[in-house]
Amino acid sequence: MSKPIVGITTGRYNRRPLPDELQTSLVACSAAYPQAVERSGGAPLLLPWTGEGEVLASVMPAVDALLLSGGGDIVSLRYGEEPHPRTRYQDPVRDAAELALIGIALDRGLPILGICRGIQALNVALGGTLVQDVASEVSGAVQHDTHERHPVLSHTVDIEPGSLLARILGATRTAVNSWHHQAVKALGKGLRVNARARDGVIEGVEADDGRPVLAVQCHPEASSREYPLFQKLFDWLVAEAGRAMRRK
Repeated sequence: MSKPIVGITTGRYNRRPLPDELQTSLVACSAAYPQAVERSGGAPLLLPWTGEGEVLASVMPAVDALLLSGGGDIVSLRYGEEPHPRTRYQDPVRDAAELALIGIALDRGLPILGICRGIQALNVALGGTLVQDVASEVSGAVQHDTHERHPVLSHTVDIEPGSLLARILGATRTAVNSWHHQAVKALGKGLRVNARARDGVIEGVEADDGRPVLAVQCHPEASSREYPLFQKLFDWLVAEAGRAMRRK
């Protein structure tokens, strides 16, 4: 029996060369993303990092759901702002690819799960803006950029009762890991907030009309082995992908 295919976005990463070795540029994502999809019964497919719209349009018919992976900052001019001094790791080709993929997925009614950068890409794709640096722009902000080696649930998130996120997790409060310095500011069209940190920073959004579109600011792929609560997000995505596959 065929498994539903979950397309996962990728980024461009430069690896430090060894002595007498040429510089290598990798198109990749953390292995934790496809592993989480596999544990939930899906078939992961890494999507190309490319500015060629025809390539993306040709790949997407094979996909039953879209997983937007984490990465660097989105170019702020895309949402009409000059860059903050702490902006880092921008890649306009990745921005263009992901915004195009989001558009295709929404047009086809595919389920979407955004993670970290993914929540930001989804919001920008729908016309929203971003807090460019939480630590300097949010008064009383908790630590959102921890980067511990072992999965550490470092701050609390309050989840909107009755939201899709609350139904998936079966909870209205949880601690989460936190590896980001940007966040959703003005909401994109068709989204609603489903979770916030105690300092008010938006930690989750979802479609306001019931579509299977969900995004979180934390990194559930990195904590789902140690904390099975977060595997439920991938269970949901793969289940929705299965429904999309059966509609083809």
